[in-house]
Amino acid sequence: MVVEIDSVSKWYGDFQVLTDCTAHVHRGDVVVVCGPSGSGKSTLIKTVNGLEPFQKGQIMVNDISVGDSKTNLPKLRSRVGMVFQHFELFPHLTIIDNLTVA
Repeated sequence: MVVEIDSVSKWYGDFQVLTDCTAHVHRGDVVVVCGPSGSGKSTLIKTVNGLEPFQKGQIMVNDISVGDSKTNLPKLRSRVGMVFQHFELFPHLTIIDNLTVA
């Protein structure tokens, strides 16, 4: 298994944007995350490489825990790619950080 998302939940204050999300992606799989606006698609994708923290559950990428504070996220991100429908800057990052995140 390459990506394991197990019972992941995320809140922005009192608003829960992800509720017990679970998915397993195997090597060679092609995955599309689709749904209505505001359903948490981008948030879920951002949690996989640690761009957004999550409050509950576990995400493993190649047997590395994304939520573990000891995980080297820049190194992990160098192995995880993602494509968004519309390019947008991450509001919690500076301009330089947005430009160099890839």
